[in-house]
Amino acid sequence: MIRRLAAFACAGAIALAMQPPLHAGEAERHHYRITARVRPLVVFWITRDDVGDAVMTRSRAAEHARYSLLIGSDPDRAPFHINRWGYIEEEIRGAESRLTGLMTQSDEESISQAEANIRSQSGGRHPFKVIQATADREQATSRVRVIAAPEDYTIRQLPAVLDLAQRESAGGTSRVVRLPDGARPGFLAAIADAMREGSPSSIAYVYYGRLYELRRVRSHRIPSFQSGTAAYGPAIAADFVSTCAYDGEQTRFSITYGTQGPFAEVPLRVTYQPRWWMQVELTIDDPIDPPAPTDGGRR
Repeated sequence: MIRRLAAFACAGAIALAMQPPLHAGEAERHHYRITARVRPLVVFWITRDDVGDAVMTRSRAAEHARYSLLIGSDPDRAPFHINRWGYIEEEIRGAESRLTGLMTQSDEESISQAEANIRSQSGGRHPFKVIQATADREQATSRVRVIAAPEDYTIRQLPAVLDLAQRESAGGTSRVVRLPDGARPGFLAAIADAMREGSPSSIAYVYYGRLYELRRVRSHRIPSFQSGTAAYGPAIAADFVSTCAYDGEQTRFSITYGTQGPFAEVPLRVTYQPRWWMQVELTIDDPIDPPAPTDGGRR
């Protein structure tokens, strides 16, 4: 798995889950605030709340489902004005699916490397990783490439980066993989199924030309999930692990999701630790009333 795109996907795409079908063309929208914890030394954490945002949309009709996630830091609010964000969109039509993803390129293994990358990007380097994939019942094909942006685009400038990715479509590395029966065509679809009542504890899916197993390892019920002064009703707190069949690499994360009412099967809190020195937590920031459908799509 591309680790940095997976960091965004795991932290936020797991905040996508299916609900009863919506009318064709409608999309449901959820907003999450982001808390980041940084550990400059092994012994303690530094916590900063509201350093960024995540917005997820989902829609479902007969033979058609669409999920999108936009997640990342806000340089105006994040420490060191850090600018790290990503977007992933997955659309399924019958047996065929497509995926588009992009993210700011960041391969830091330490805080000092993160600071060095910030300095280098301020000097004119603004790379983005782009992934495009298609799948049917038999196989999945994907391609990843790096594009150079003319400026340090932020999470608010998604359309500009998508347009740049479309115009600079050459190059990249491709992979093709055969799909076993029942494999989901992407990570978002696998998570959506994993959040359903009575879902199997193990779900196979494909991501960037690799097969993965998504497995629920433990869960427990809580009487009511509280966020600030808002109560979202009964919930389940569950731990998951995603394992790559190619090299055995594992990614662990936790989701607390509602079980009743308008927030049934809606993730309420998501936690993920992409690095030993960094944790990310998403907490729902929706009103208690059911969220109104929006167009939710990229035009």
